[in-house]
Amino acid sequence: MWLHHVHGPMWAMTLPRNLAKAGVLLEERLAPPFYRRTPIVTLSESSKHELVHALGFHADRVTVVEPGIDPKFTPGGRRSETPLVVAVGRLVPVKDVPRLVRIFAQVRHRVPDARLVVVGDGYERDRIDAEIQRCGVDGSVEMVGRIDDEQLIDLYRQAWTVSSMSVREGWGMTLTEAAACGTPAVATNIAGHADAAPHDHSALLGDHDDELVDAMTAMLTDTALRERLQRGALARAAELTWESAAIGTFRSLASDAVARRTGLASS
Repeated sequence: MWLHHVHGPMWAMTLPRNLAKAGVLLEERLAPPFYRRTPIVTLSESSKHELVHALGFHADRVTVVEPGIDPKFTPGGRRSETPLVVAVGRLVPVKDVPRLVRIFAQVRHRVPDARLVVVGDGYERDRIDAEIQRCGVDGSVEMVGRIDDEQLIDLYRQAWTVSSMSVREGWGMTLTEAAACGTPAVATNIAGHADAAPHDHSALLGDHDDELVDAMTAMLTDTALRERLQRGALARAAELTWESAAIGTFRSLASDAVARRTGLASS
């Protein structure tokens, strides 16, 4: 079984109160006992920690298999002449794009020529547009909706940093795609992000708004820091292939098959 992450607060973000409570009950209490003997694959060590400590799965039944990156995500092109932040994802509560807008608005006081491009669609579009207006950054934030992969890769290559303010993630796929294009990240310090984009190696991670404002400001103003993290991003991305993800998954299946046969033979 593949389990990407523990949903936790995501239930209350997307469902009415009673349904959210039912979701938490199902995820945390009712479902886990049925899968105690099932081999589980998850995307990151931090997600494994949540599965073991929050849902009670046995650590030896949970295997970490990091996802790969499509080979089309590569360095190239030219960086934007002015500081550019790119965020990619569905416009839904768990991605917390309004928080990104507020953080970016504070960064703009320190980096007046900074720009933010948000890629993606979703039912929070109106709320995000309202936050952009409220923060007074409508002239420096662009909501481009859905774009094709070629356009996305071009944006990753232009960006000085990619950013994610997600509340929960099993992995930071947009962070590693950007890393493969040589672009480091500024993101929330959550399970998934911490493994996809290690702090001070290919990203700057923060828990609080002031930390994230400082991190984004540093990324956009400190050339030596940014270049060091760009090198780290490329090195991290080079570790992530779909071939290794497939091998890791099959290895987990094979180990379980051997354990089952051994158990049958001994019985």
